Amino acid sequence: MKNAYIVFQSREDAVFGFYSLVTHSQVTRLSNDVFCVPWGSLALLDERQVQYRFANEDDLTNAHPIWIVTESKPRHD
Repeated sequence: MKNAYIVFQSREDAVFGFYSLVTHSQVTRLSNDVFCVPWGSLALLDERQVQYRFANEDDLTNAHPIWIVTESKPRHD
């Protein structure tokens, strides 16, 4: 799976974009407000008009995972 490293353009975009990714895809947050998302999930953000840019080398320098969220699946106990 190919991943994209992105930075949201505003706090509002980060909140809405993160929520969209958590509920419909998966997302890993790195330090420096960089997010690692599956390449295919960019279409979801574009659909919802969430503004982001691709992370550059400066953004990724010393970036490390803070937490990982994958799409939750209903439990059948």
